[in-house]
Amino acid sequence: MRDIRSHLAQIYGVEVSPDLISKVTDAVIDELVTWQNRPLDAIWPIIYIDALWVKIRSGSVTSKPVYLARTGR
Repeated sequence: MRDIRSHLAQIYGVEVSPDLISKVTDAVIDELVTWQNRPLDAIWPIIYIDALWVKIRSGSVTSKPVYLARTGR
C-alpha cells in the first residue's frame, strides 16, 4: 500500500488513505486474477516507437523529435 500511495502522490498529487486503497484493490482483485489467467493469442503484433532528434532552423536552431513507428515480427 505504501508504494501505491507514493505513486498516486507523485504522479497525480493526491493523498489517499490505506483504507481506500484496500477497498479498491479488494473490489478489483477478481477481475485482475481473471485477466492474469486469460488465454493468450498465438500471435501478438509488436509496434516499435522511437524518436529521432533533428536540428530545425526556425529563427533559431532547436532540436525537435521526429517520431518513428514500425511493426516487428
